[in-house]
Amino acid sequence: MNSVFISLKKYKHLLLLIYWPFHFMWYEIVRIYSDKMPNFYIVKSPLDDLIPFCEFFVLPYATWYFYIMTVLIYFAYKNKRDFLKANSMIIGCMFISMLITTIFPSGIPESMRPDFVALGRDNFLIDAVKYIYSIDSPPRNVMPSMHVNVSAALFISVLKAESLKGKKFIKLCSFTLSLLIILSIVFIKQHSVLDGIAGLALAGVMYLVTYNWFFKEKKTL
Repeated sequence: MNSVFISLKKYKHLLLLIYWPFHFMWYEIVRIYSDKMPNFYIVKSPLDDLIPFCEFFVLPYATWYFYIMTVLIYFAYKNKRDFLKANSMIIGCMFISMLITTIFPSGIPESMRPDFVALGRDNFLIDAVKYIYSIDSPPRNVMPSMHVNVSAALFISVLKAESLKGKKFIKLCSFTLSLLIILSIVFIKQHSVLDGIAGLALAGVMYLVTYNWFFKEKKTL
């Protein structure tokens, strides 16, 4: 029994992961019922029409989930403080995004998505995009983009991690993957440019809150 309590005390920081099932249930409820709400907002920018559809970006888009798991699992067992910082930023970004989309439900027009017949090409990446469309259609809960703000939060967490000091290659890889995921939302037509800008803005706010308030380093004389 003592060993159980010792383990619970040692890994109590993992209790933050309880948020995840709650988040996914909340997301699905809002996604399903958002278009039935009276104040539903369509998000679109003229820039969206200038960005071509590129199925290659489905690869970084899909790695988002594995990226989150990899970073959190690494920090969970490597450095408790890094884990708490990363989770605080990520959960903050996701919670506020869901709060915004619950109060101000938003989506992109179906017309933003490509006509695959007119596109004139077919490959396994196109099939992957079609699958994503099939489970998220019509596109809802778009502003701010969680793919964007969480990707930015993951890079910041890796960049600032105590357990990754001197690991320049890992930080470069994290930056590259985060950038590709951020770009992917507009190239596979899952979001508007405006959603991405809002996502980056929220990530910036959560960075300031997390690193300059919750986990502010105490200055020593």
